[in-house]
Amino acid sequence: MNDTLPIDHATFEAIAEAVHDGWVATKKSQGIHSRLSETGEEQIAPYSVLSEEAKDLDRGTVRSVLQALPAAGLKVVAA
Repeated sequence: MNDTLPIDHATFEAIAEAVHDGWVATKKSQGIHSRLSETGEEQIAPYSVLSEEAKDLDRGTVRSVLQALPAAGLKVVAA
């Protein structure tokens, strides 16, 4: 993870898991119950069982959103 992001590692991972869970829910609502990666790994699975390579896809989404917030005049603030 990029140390310049405004959150700690545990929070970052929790957000990545939530992003993945949302993606899985969307796919299932569309009637899609299987999605294999280029290496043959099932992607519609709990975050906890994904390979690090697969988790990096969700981490990349979180990283991109966090880095884009300042351009929208937003920042992350702890609750």
